[in-house]
Amino acid sequence: MLIGAVGAVGCAGSSHRPTSTPAAITKAEFVAKANEICASADRLLSAGAARLATLRSKAQIAAVVPSTYVPSIEGQIAHIRALGKPTGGQATVMSMLELVTADLARLKSDPMLVNTDAFADFAKVAHADGLTACAPTS
Repeated sequence: MLIGAVGAVGCAGSSHRPTSTPAAITKAEFVAKANEICASADRLLSAGAARLATLRSKAQIAAVVPSTYVPSIEGQIAHIRALGKPTGGQATVMSMLELVTADLARLKSDPMLVNTDAFADFAKVAHADGLTACAPTS
């Protein structure tokens, strides 16, 4: 799963997108806050995974992914993006956001990927940069 598989329960599940310009943030603050966002989402996504485990048909699974996983992951992306980019880490953050967006697009087009390591591309970069709560199973 993304970002647990890839939002904060209160944030990621909502369609609200932060719109203000983020203030400067240190790398340590960015990593800590992004991990908090992902950890909060992981609880919600774990509940979704438990629900998926009870489903037998591809149609049932395909219905759950867009209504459970996708909004949560989109929320995580929006809230991590709203943190801003730490000085010296702009390129890595941009790369992570591009990778998670591409991974999510693949999941949207094929919901059955939810049972795979769909966010491995993102996780490889994110975990190396300290975002270990994001896509913890990748």
